[in-house]
Amino acid sequence: MKLERACNSVEETAALAGEVAALVRAGDVLAIDGAMGAGKTTFVRALAGAMGLDTAAVASPTFVMVNEYAGGGGPDLIHVDAYRLGSDEELDLLGWDRLIAAEAVVAVEWPEHLEGELARLGARVARVELFPTGETSRRITVEAVWDDRGADPRGRRDTVCPVTGRPVPADSPTWPFADERARMGDLYGWLSGKYTLSRPIDGRDLDEGA
Repeated sequence: MKLERACNSVEETAALAGEVAALVRAGDVLAIDGAMGAGKTTFVRALAGAMGLDTAAVASPTFVMVNEYAGGGGPDLIHVDAYRLGSDEELDLLGWDRLIAAEAVVAVEWPEHLEGELARLGARVARVELFPTGETSRRITVEAVWDDRGADPRGRRDTVCPVTGRPVPADSPTWPFADERARMGDLYGWLSGKYTLSRPIDGRDLDEGA
């Protein structure tokens, strides 16, 4: 799988992070590459939000090197800043083996400092590259071996809840909503007149909800 997107605002970057959040699973490692100031931590914060985690806690882990975020109802997120890593001994002190064995998604900034370890992990590693094209705009590419993810026998795919922004697996009983509360919130939007149709309903629309 490869995504390449021109994100012209922080909101568009967050939307792409939401797409990634809908696909990641515990055990995945995201190698997030980009120059200083490219927005790597901003991307991780948006990813955490889409995973249902507290984004207020997400900050660059440069000085502590590792931050761990939990409590979203899905996999935890481990945020690693490898900028100051200089040797395999420091990697051991970081507790790298414990981190990659955790039931969590691991997001690594400055992945070039541990390329040997990432190469050893093979298909577990997804590559995210951020290229600044303006003050708030970025060209972002995501490459991963995720082509078999996200589908169930009904042809549904993992998605992002249109009400909460949280990832929703394809087999969720409330798909495409995160939970029953989100489903009812969407229904209220129709009943209150907040949502309107831009064209008449046809048979294909009815089939899509099956």
